[in-house]
Amino acid sequence: MNSIITLFQFVLIIITLLLAVLSSFRIAIFSAWTSLLARSRVGRILQILLLWVAFLVALLGIAIPFFAFFSACLAFLSSIPLALRANHVKGFGGWPLPVVLATVSVFVAAGQPLGLKVLALPKADSLPFRPVAYRVVKTYEEGFGFEGIAASNNGNLYLSGNQDLDFTRSDYYHSAKGKLIERKPDGTEKILFQTPLGFTAGVPVIAEDGSVYLSSHGDTSCIWHIDTSGKANKLAQLPKGAWPNGIDIGPDHMLYSPDSYLGVIWRINPATGSVEEALRDQALLARQFIALAPGANGLHFKGRDMIVTVSDRTTILVYSMDEQGSFGPAKLLAKGIPGDDFAIRQDGSLFITTHPYNTIVHIPPGGERIIIGKEQQHILGPTDAVFGRSPSDQNTLYIVTDGGAFTGGAKSRGELIAMEP
Repeated sequence: MNSIITLFQFVLIIITLLLAVLSSFRIAIFSAWTSLLARSRVGRILQILLLWVAFLVALLGIAIPFFAFFSACLAFLSSIPLALRANHVKGFGGWPLPVVLATVSVFVAAGQPLGLKVLALPKADSLPFRPVAYRVVKTYEEGFGFEGIAASNNGNLYLSGNQDLDFTRSDYYHSAKGKLIERKPDGTEKILFQTPLGFTAGVPVIAEDGSVYLSSHGDTSCIWHIDTSGKANKLAQLPKGAWPNGIDIGPDHMLYSPDSYLGVIWRINPATGSVEEALRDQALLARQFIALAPGANGLHFKGRDMIVTVSDRTTILVYSMDEQGSFGPAKLLAKGIPGDDFAIRQDGSLFITTHPYNTIVHIPPGGERIIIGKEQQHILGPTDAVFGRSPSDQNTLYIVTDGGAFTGGAKSRGELIAMEP
């Protein structure tokens, strides 16, 4: 299906180029085409400019799919006056090309709706900005974007990320190459684990024994376990259609992962790999049809309180766990923040990454919401954050980004950023 849409994109490029050239230059054998242009000089100039812009944006849409939807809209707008004029010009059968242009435009817009979905992203509240000093720890290779980060007591950081994600497809993970990177305090790094092709490296969490659990999305999503020797095994496979996103270890020593599709929190037994629904709640679902942002996304425990971000609804919810492991109804902690994942400081403050919104939002215990990081601090596509856990970096907030992959495409470069808020 994706190759068919790409073919339609190329057809759109050819038609818009042909019409732009025919409209701009008086070629003798095609002189009849000038009858399709507006009668006024200003109208003709506007038509010609619209066709050229449609062509250029369509060309750009091949490299950056975000622009494909907008190129289709421009091309469709271009076709309307041409088709209307063709219908009124007697003895001239030039209407098929504008009609084909309109038809192809509709196919491209339907097949490449990323631009529309970005426009339909939920609105974030306008918040005060109090910037915090930052430093870029490292910029990674082109096309590699981060998804998650975890910190261990010995000062190591564990960074998960992916290459070849395709956000123009619903199965955006179909060609994913996921990596889990171990970064030591001296800056040396090694790849600890690579996912099979078509599985993402999701969010990592560190167990008490120093091993790592990693969520992973694919046609059959799963949870990986990487032991301290680097040996990896698939701990648990989730039901078809599941999308485990964030992950944390609860006070009962079970793993919990929010499902971005199904409105479920999964409970995974780390000893046996058994999977069950810990809770299901409509408040964890994204909006239907138009949602680009996930539903339930990040998850962390603060004592017996399970905090969950619901990206597409811009909510942060709290579920309290009783001694039997059951959860009470959701309480609204904050709204107006399209959170991805987040870090919790020792004083209970939350530091929330907002992915395509390119901000870090600080929520202190009093409940005030403050933006502390924006694009000028290299906060471009922030996906996760964590405080260091060793004595030397326990006050350092580490943030990972995908470099703005939604709009930058394959040229984006993920970064590791450090702040001390």
